[in-house]
Amino acid sequence: MRFLFFIISSLTTLTLLGQHATDDNLVFWNSARKLTVDDFGIKTMDNETNSSFAQFSVDYQVSGFDFMTKNFNKKVRNYLIRSASTIDTTSDVTASLRYQQTLFDICEIYTRQFRKALKENRKKIASGTQFIDGLNQKAMTDFSNRRVQYDRDSNFGTIKEKQIEWEDLIKKELNELNEFANE
Repeated sequence: MRFLFFIISSLTTLTLLGQHATDDNLVFWNSARKLTVDDFGIKTMDNETNSSFAQFSVDYQVSGFDFMTKNFNKKVRNYLIRSASTIDTTSDVTASLRYQQTLFDICEIYTRQFRKALKENRKKIASGTQFIDGLNQKAMTDFSNRRVQYDRDSNFGTIKEKQIEWEDLIKKELNELNEFANE
């Protein structure tokens, strides 16, 4: 009995430590926190690569019992992966951070739309969760298309007037979806 307790305790501890180590590599989207140079795990110099690249990801944990859930805000996460994100510390770091933050904010719009779609379709979850992958795929495809639109319109955030227009639009859209924020 003691041996079984020891095994279960050890596995629980390892699982918790493993989760904590994984989360240290993630920067979760938060309206009160903006990206910093320290959020990028790979630092480059002298245009070795692009001035910056951030790897964003959205994951979710939804089960068949979640049809009773009032909202899915804690079940869907939007984050940057530090170890897969680069920034050139010899370039205009402020501009790079502003650009990547804008992309992160656009990703949050589509993350909130995904949460909204889950809430609107929660009764379907009782019959199975297979359709959720389609909702996620739609949200991520929409994000990718919007990212291309932003990059073209603002020349990757370098046209100041367009950058400000996009930031205002994004702020408005985030406010409209505030009910689906994970904060």
